[in-house]
Amino acid sequence: MPVNYAVEKIGAACKNNLAVSPGWFPGLSHVEMVEQVAAYGFRAFENLGARNWEDRAAVRAKCEELGVSVGAVGCSGTIVGDGPVNAAFHAQFVTEIRAAIAQARELGTATLLALAGAERTDLSREQQADNLVAAGKLVAPYLEDAGMTLVWEPLNVKVNHGGYFLVYSKDAADIVRRTGSPAVKFLFDVYHQQISEGDVIRNLQAYHELIGHYHFGDNPGRHEPTTGELNYRNIFRAIHGTGYRGVVAAEFGKTMETEQVLRILADCDNW
Repeated sequence: MPVNYAVEKIGAACKNNLAVSPGWFPGLSHVEMVEQVAAYGFRAFENLGARNWEDRAAVRAKCEELGVSVGAVGCSGTIVGDGPVNAAFHAQFVTEIRAAIAQARELGTATLLALAGAERTDLSREQQADNLVAAGKLVAPYLEDAGMTLVWEPLNVKVNHGGYFLVYSKDAADIVRRTGSPAVKFLFDVYHQQISEGDVIRNLQAYHELIGHYHFGDNPGRHEPTTGELNYRNIFRAIHGTGYRGVVAAEFGKTMETEQVLRILADCDNW
């Protein structure tokens, strides 16, 4: 299917920089997808694997032409396997972060998403947190030189990711504080944190200076806003109210046609 340039600019009035998913526009090349995002009036997209796209330079050029931001890309660590909670993983972590910085620069993003790894039974939780702090300190100089930010992602273990180490905002915030670099922050995924701890607005306000990126999806089900219990108009307003002006990325499985989802996002983000 070709790019449809005649669509309504549904996202033009959004207050936040909401990132949509390239997967919502099947049949288009990566560059064409950027054109379709811009045609709908949205100013960002996110695909965590985009740093591996072969057409990174072309995507960056089109994004710069059309004023479209690139969201976070994955860089290192795992959910159920090894990760930087283990000091033995740190050499691999540094190698992967340095490679991701180069690829992210070609793509045009400045946000790298890192996963902590599965909780280990041979180390205390305190030692594993210390290892995450140490890992952050190892890569911080490379990130600072590149003008990029690494964000640790907490995930819920109640529904989706049993065995993962980093779950709560307060723990992620403590790791970020102890790392002591403006280039290391954490990702606040509204869906995950609603399941893990609730108190979404109070927590994102309390930790906003340590949050470097946002993901969102409704709960239960991890689908588009309005399908669950979360009031996304209030949540988006709270995010904007903290002064955050980075990308707020959709990360959910949609259950409706794309244009309907885009209208829901625009409605929630226009108060």
